[in-house]
Amino acid sequence: MDFLESLTEAKFNSKFYKRVRKDPPKLGIAISGGGYRSMLIGTGFITQMNDYGLFEYSDYIAGLSGGSWILMDLVVQNFEVGSLLKEWDLDEDLLPGIPEFDISEEDIVTNAKKEYSENDIRIKKREVKKTQITSFSEFYDQVELVANTIGERSEECRLTKRNLNPLTRLKRIFFPNNTFTETDAKIETFKTVLDFYKNLHLKTKPKKMEGFQISFTDYWGKAIVQRLKKSFEVHNHNFSFSKLVQSSKKFKECSVPIPIFIANCKNGLLSNVIFEFTPFEFGSWEDILRLFVKLPYLGSKIVLGKAVKCVNNFDDLGFITATSSSIFNNVLIFIWNLASQSSRDAMKALNMVMGIFGLGKEEIFSISKDSSRLETDYAVYQPNPFYLYPGKDNVLTSKNHLYLVDGGEDGENIPLRTLVIPERKLDVIFVLDSSSDIDNYPNGSKLKRIFEKLDEENIHYQFPNNVKTFSHPIVIGCNAIKRPGHDSFLPIIIYHANSYHGHVSNTSTFKITYNQSEVENMLLTGREVFSSDYDIHYKNCLGCILTKRTMDRLPKKKKFSPFCLQCFKDYCYS
Repeated sequence: MDFLESLTEAKFNSKFYKRVRKDPPKLGIAISGGGYRSMLIGTGFITQMNDYGLFEYSDYIAGLSGGSWILMDLVVQNFEVGSLLKEWDLDEDLLPGIPEFDISEEDIVTNAKKEYSENDIRIKKREVKKTQITSFSEFYDQVELVANTIGERSEECRLTKRNLNPLTRLKRIFFPNNTFTETDAKIETFKTVLDFYKNLHLKTKPKKMEGFQISFTDYWGKAIVQRLKKSFEVHNHNFSFSKLVQSSKKFKECSVPIPIFIANCKNGLLSNVIFEFTPFEFGSWEDILRLFVKLPYLGSKIVLGKAVKCVNNFDDLGFITATSSSIFNNVLIFIWNLASQSSRDAMKALNMVMGIFGLGKEEIFSISKDSSRLETDYAVYQPNPFYLYPGKDNVLTSKNHLYLVDGGEDGENIPLRTLVIPERKLDVIFVLDSSSDIDNYPNGSKLKRIFEKLDEENIHYQFPNNVKTFSHPIVIGCNAIKRPGHDSFLPIIIYHANSYHGHVSNTSTFKITYNQSEVENMLLTGREVFSSDYDIHYKNCLGCILTKRTMDRLPKKKKFSPFCLQCFKDYCYS
């Protein structure tokens, strides 16, 4: 209400305010994937929302991949928007030892099993830009250096105890007997990297000791949390998502939006079945399941819908965030693809080093004949809380595990469908798209793909094909259209795309460090994207747009002021 009362051009009257108080609009926020780019622009975006007084007024905020990092940051900061990024070490490599490179989403193999059959694990060569190969030159130099000496040492390593952890085995290959030759000295800096991953291994080990299956996503989750400053980790030993949120004063007062982490399921041949994590529950609204389990009991053994063994604290915030942003396996495949066009020595080294970690080309590209073997390049959720659930006989309930992956792997990359469902009862959804479609800027294709999927569900939004640029907010679905089979209206979608606003914001999804100047420019871009470059007229029109569904629900036809009618004409595309 404070936001509406601040709008001087709109000139809303007391009768209008009375109606809005009686039937206030419900707002949602959807933050796309896009690595640090999405996180930084999204942080600026919701900071500007907060300055307008709209963030705390919102009911839900959904994020996937890089957008989920904002949600983790919000939880860590007790939903204090002004404290976002306070605990992040953005000038430190997100993944030490991985070179910084620039690839588009089209270059990432999102479903290896479609491209590599069981009997053909040869690398499918793609056209790769020379600049991409150049960016890996130092990386390849290092692995080729290792390749020259690794053969002799790896044979020695094979004779050691098999129960040595991979990091110890790798260290013995690089630095046998703790002796250093001239060659060893050239790669001595690798010890720092090794210590980072050793620390990840130690932090992940307790989960395995408790009997849970470990996957790459567990390590990725610890890596994300490790980018938070040590001062936070020292004071927060329990990283349970449900417990952290429930301890937040603002959340308990219902004065902040409910965070929703989005992931996709890979059980069987599924590719676009959405799962979500809220502070209350985990599950899916999709027709194939439509079941949820209370989040504090995720990880419990539940069979036929009945609890067999209950556990707590499986809902680790880092693991959930990593699940939503588990692009690591795809990056490995892309690196392998690049290496296939490099020298034989580089491939030899990669094969050996990755084999030490139990990740050879067979594990990456082949379909396992052993149906009982879990695929650890996905996030593994075992036990499956929906195992053998009565009345649900499908790939989501027939196995005692769920494979979950990056929320953007289905090609949508915007967590919109989870907010459109009638159960949310939303009137307006703010969408921020920081995808990398063309030159690391979005072109609306992800939104169009979502609309095509919604069409299959008889939910129709018109994509604005006549729009040449997405440099300003686009309002979609203004017309009051009832949901199929429901008495409520479809929510209005306000689509915001990352675009040039005087500052470079089309950084790579895999840019893993940002200096202070870069951070400030990304945050400023996010503010400008939300506010349409601080356009006062648009801000006033936003008041009309946000309250349109409230007015649409009134029985009388004459509902809108001339000012609002002009706003709808100026900004609405359907």
